[in-house]
Amino acid sequence: MSVTLTNTSLSLTTALPLTGHPARVYLSSLSPGSQRTMRQALDAIASLLTNNECDADTLDWAALTYQHTAAVQAALLEINAPATVKKKMAALRGVLTVAKKLKLMNPEDFEAAVDLPKIKNHPLPRGRALTQTEITALIKVCTSDTTNQGARDKALIGILRGTGLRRAEVVKLEVRDFDGSTGALEVRQGKGGKDRTVYLPENAIAFVDNWLNTRGHQPGALLCPILKGGQIQNRKMTPPAV
Repeated sequence: MSVTLTNTSLSLTTALPLTGHPARVYLSSLSPGSQRTMRQALDAIASLLTNNECDADTLDWAALTYQHTAAVQAALLEINAPATVKKKMAALRGVLTVAKKLKLMNPEDFEAAVDLPKIKNHPLPRGRALTQTEITALIKVCTSDTTNQGARDKALIGILRGTGLRRAEVVKLEVRDFDGSTGALEVRQGKGGKDRTVYLPENAIAFVDNWLNTRGHQPGALLCPILKGGQIQNRKMTPPAV
């Protein structure tokens, strides 16, 4: 699918310096994890607008008009969930805001380009919080699983349930961050780039201790990927794998 509105090319005719490129400046203001996500969103939008000819670096973002942004939003809604479209359109708005600040786009054109219909969510949420009964059932499954993965997943559930940490925070935990005597977990560079300490309940402490007896106490990621053969990899998991 592509969005073709005009014969005028949307490709940059001359390269812009990094400090004057709307997409680059916008992405540089984000955290590393958000940069990857929003870069993918901008690449997808640029490809959509130019029939796969441009990416975030080569599209002339300042040339976009209301016709372009409205068509992009409509096209994305045909192929993505509303939450995904909101994220992609937030990236687009962020770049156009930078283009305005860099005086590459006049305020009137900017206001028109971002004055779009509100994206409506699904009537029902796509996901939901698990009940205590369901969590207990998951823990029982992990307990009956005597493999390395069972021990790791039980520790993972204990941490997620006991602390409320986000996936991106959990995968960054290291062995040194866990104090088995107090149940303390040191969360480094968490939400907002701040360090903080959270505490596990007693049952979750036991889950993590059991996992460390399986994993070993050598330095490295607290929660590790496990190969199909059961081999534990001494490296971090990725957030989508949690």
